[in-house]
Amino acid sequence: MKEIRMPSMNEALYNYLMDNAPHITDRWAGLLYDYKNSIYADDAGKEMREKLRKQHRMTIVTVASAILEDEEQYSLNLKTWVEKVANSRVKTNTPIHEVLQAVGKSGTVIWEFIESFVEEHKQDVTPAMVIRWSKNLHRALDEVINKFTKFYYELTERKIRSQREVIHKTSSPVIPIMNGIGVFPLVGEISERRAELILEHMPQACKEKGVETLFIDMSGASFTEALVREKLRQMVQILQMLGINCAVSGVRPDLAQTLRGDRQVEDIPFYNSLQQALAHYGLTRS
Repeated sequence: MKEIRMPSMNEALYNYLMDNAPHITDRWAGLLYDYKNSIYADDAGKEMREKLRKQHRMTIVTVASAILEDEEQYSLNLKTWVEKVANSRVKTNTPIHEVLQAVGKSGTVIWEFIESFVEEHKQDVTPAMVIRWSKNLHRALDEVINKFTKFYYELTERKIRSQREVIHKTSSPVIPIMNGIGVFPLVGEISERRAELILEHMPQACKEKGVETLFIDMSGASFTEALVREKLRQMVQILQMLGINCAVSGVRPDLAQTLRGDRQVEDIPFYNSLQQALAHYGLTRS
C-alpha cells in the first residue's frame, strides 16, 4: 500500500477546509444565537452579517494556512486578520470578550470539520497527523487571540487619546470679543499633556480668528507653579513670534510676582482678574 506523506495530507486537509469554508461559516454563525445587542446578534442587519462572513473566511484561511505549515503565508494571513478585524471591532465598540468568544467558536467548528476529514480519510490519516493538526490549530488560535488582544488595546488607547485631545481643544477655546482682540479662558486642571495641546493649537486658533491681542485668563484653572512657569514662557514666546500681544489674568499675586522676575515674561502684564485686564485696555461696558 502506498504511504501517504504528511505534506500531502496537510494539503488535502487545507483544500478540504477551504472547499467547505461556506459551510464552516454557516455552522459558526449558527452558534452565535445567544448574542444580544451585538454585531454578532441576528438583528445586527444584513450588511453586518455579510461583513462577518467575509471576516470569518479570513479566520478559516489563517487557521488553514497554519495547518498547511506554510509559515510565510500564515504570518501574512495572521497579520491581515488581526489588523482588519481589530480595526473593525474598535469602530463598532465591540467588547473584547465577545470577539474572543466568537474566535473560540470558530476553533470548535473548524475542529469538527477536521474530524469529518479524518473520518473520510481514516485509512490514510495517522494518529500523529491528528496530533499535529490539533497542535497547529490551537497554536493559530492562541496567536490570533494574543495578537488581536494586543492590537485591539493599542487601537482603543489611540482612540481614547484622540477623544481626549478633542475635548481638551474644545475646553480651551480662543474667544474673539471684538476686532483683533480675544480671550483665552483656561478652565480645569492643566496637566502636562493638556498644556502641550494648548501650545500646539492655541497659536493657530489666534491666527485663524485674527487675534492681535490675547487675554489669557487662568482664574478657572488649577496647575503647579513649575508647570505654569515653563508653559507660560513657551506660550508667550510663540505669541510674540506671531506678533500677538498678550496679558495674563487670574494668577495669584505671589505667583504673578515670581513670574515677573522671569526675563522671558517680564514685559507681560499680569492682572488679578479678567475684568481688571479688560478695563486697563479700555474694554468696559458702556
